[in-house]
Amino acid sequence: MRWRELFIVTMMLFSLISKAEEQKILAKESLFAWSSSATITSNYIWRGLYVGGPSVQLDATVSYAGFYANMWWNIGASDWTFRSLNPEVDVAIGFSRWGLSVYYLHCFYFDRYADGTMSRFFDFRNNVQGGTTGEWRVIYNRPVYTNKRGWTTSVNGLCAVRTFARDGYYEAIGQEGDKATGEMVWKRAYSTYIELGVDQTFDHNWSLAARLGITPAKSIYTFYQGDFAVTLVGLKLQKVWQCEHMDVSGFAHVMLQPWQVTKDNLILPIEQAGNQKLNLAIGCSVGIGRH
Repeated sequence: MRWRELFIVTMMLFSLISKAEEQKILAKESLFAWSSSATITSNYIWRGLYVGGPSVQLDATVSYAGFYANMWWNIGASDWTFRSLNPEVDVAIGFSRWGLSVYYLHCFYFDRYADGTMSRFFDFRNNVQGGTTGEWRVIYNRPVYTNKRGWTTSVNGLCAVRTFARDGYYEAIGQEGDKATGEMVWKRAYSTYIELGVDQTFDHNWSLAARLGITPAKSIYTFYQGDFAVTLVGLKLQKVWQCEHMDVSGFAHVMLQPWQVTKDNLILPIEQAGNQKLNLAIGCSVGIGRH
């Protein structure tokens, strides 16, 4: 009888140990996540600015225990005249936990310098014609209310500061009224952008996002011409279809840049779209991943 009892106890211990090891493995696996997506959009619009025309945008992210790396590609036309391409590659490294994300973003624009040579990916020279940009970002997102129907309201905020390359302007050392009296010098702008938003989900995976963006000082968002300015009022409507192995979404995104908006620059001819104040993008996206 003792041997039988000993055998049963031993098997129970082995079972408990196996379950504990299995839970450890599952816990480690749950710490790892990855995702990727492909988006087709009618226009590349960003923070109230028209950046490009029809584009294909690819995205890939891997993360482990809150640390993550992301790469984003934009392949598209400069506008609907298709006069030139507008390629861009962004690489981000950061940490995310409890709705707060802090990361560094490095952008590369495939530009050429004044001497005609191609810019390099990690070229941090403080040059207005540099082909790279470095930016620190802090993002916070938190659900604040869910009603009986399951609709969720979330609030979010973004603060972004450009710290490297391609962000500045020339200014005269001496000024007499509006006339420059001294040498023109390069000044770093540290372009800062602050965005506040509210996201609302509805039935059947519909959602609506509202955004308000400001810049507190002279920056790229006002083409280094103004100080404090409201640079974005935006709305984005999105519908998501969840499939077995992927998510498919469609969206419509409208942005207004209130800074120096007039009836004459609200909507411009295609050739001048870069200076247009009211912009619209519609598109669709396909995403896969493991969370």
